[in-house]
Amino acid sequence: MRLLLYTFCLLIFHLQRTNGKIWNNCRFVQRFYQTHSNVFQLNDDQTLLTVRPLYSLSNQSFTTLNQSLSIGIIYPFADTYLVPVPLLFECPGNEQIYTPNDCEFTILDTRVNLSMRRTEPTRTSTVPLQFQNYPSSSVDSFSSHGAYFKQSTVALQNCRLNSNDEILINNSFHLRIEFEQTIGSKCSHECFHSQLYECSSTSQTCQCRSHTIEKVGHLCIDTELASNCSLTPERCRRLCNIQKQIHSDEIDENCQCPLGTQRIRSNNIYRCELIFLKECDNFKTKNTCPKDYFCQENRCILTTSLNRVNQTILSVPLILIGLLTGALLIIIVLIGGLLKMRSIKCVKFVHQQRVLSNHSSNSSPATITRLSTVHSSSSPCSTLSSSSKSLKLSSTNKISEKYTKIHLFE
Repeated sequence: MRLLLYTFCLLIFHLQRTNGKIWNNCRFVQRFYQTHSNVFQLNDDQTLLTVRPLYSLSNQSFTTLNQSLSIGIIYPFADTYLVPVPLLFECPGNEQIYTPNDCEFTILDTRVNLSMRRTEPTRTSTVPLQFQNYPSSSVDSFSSHGAYFKQSTVALQNCRLNSNDEILINNSFHLRIEFEQTIGSKCSHECFHSQLYECSSTSQTCQCRSHTIEKVGHLCIDTELASNCSLTPERCRRLCNIQKQIHSDEIDENCQCPLGTQRIRSNNIYRCELIFLKECDNFKTKNTCPKDYFCQENRCILTTSLNRVNQTILSVPLILIGLLTGALLIIIVLIGGLLKMRSIKCVKFVHQQRVLSNHSSNSSPATITRLSTVHSSSSPCSTLSSSSKSLKLSSTNKISEKYTKIHLFE
């Protein structure tokens, strides 16, 4: 009886296959997977799909009931981690994109001793997947059929497509699922997602590539503040957006706020609020401000901000003192130079007068008169003197001239 029933089932399945269509040379849809190149990579003939997903920022166990998925994200399910992978095929001579209704899945695992473990092919139905795209994507959301996979290599065969006609794909496909290499993972030359991680040459482990990459636990995270989520838009800490949270009716637990603001949750929505708007009481002994803040003039002020302000206030008087000291030194040097130049000229004048007195002892009164007249007119000090001084010199010359005449007369 059992043999008869088994033969009857095989006959029905054979009739279904003969009445359906068998297509060859089908492949993965390249234009779809290329839009998520951080996660998906196709080989040349588009039959091998490498999936390198990123871990979710949420540690809560995920359930598929009424929850949208993010493409390329690893979710915790009970005691394991799974990644939802959409399966999309295209076949020659037909521009339509197909999703499989069911396929024969064969898991190919590489053991520690590099031996391959191959499970028996199991026909498994695909499940509908509702994906919520990241904000920078041109499509808000899309639905597809696919499956949840662990980290493994999976072979797909004899896939039946979702279509009005019974279509069976004759060729085989392969999926290579490679989970994110987190901080401290062993590496030889490079790590997956090289825009986030680099392989340390000293420890041979994966580390965050630069200081702009944020560390969250054992993960390296891209942020909207650092790169506008251009590195890995599939997983990125974005700024808290009130309108988006209201529209999606979901709380963004991982959103962040710009510098100088703090994240506040009210009415099940995260928003960013200026720090200086938060009030506090100076007279309370207990600090009511958040961590790294203190109360000043009934306002919560960031400690680092106050330090920067104090440093600025202290630096201004020092700069002014330095400028005033420099200006005073320049003035002193200029005054000293002028006094020195004037003293040099007066010394020359005194020297000339002494020469004149020496000549007066050995020369005639007429000669003395001529010399005194010439030297007094060409003296450096006389050029700097005023008109009153020139009048005094002329009167002195006249007196000396009279004295000479009286002396000659005697």
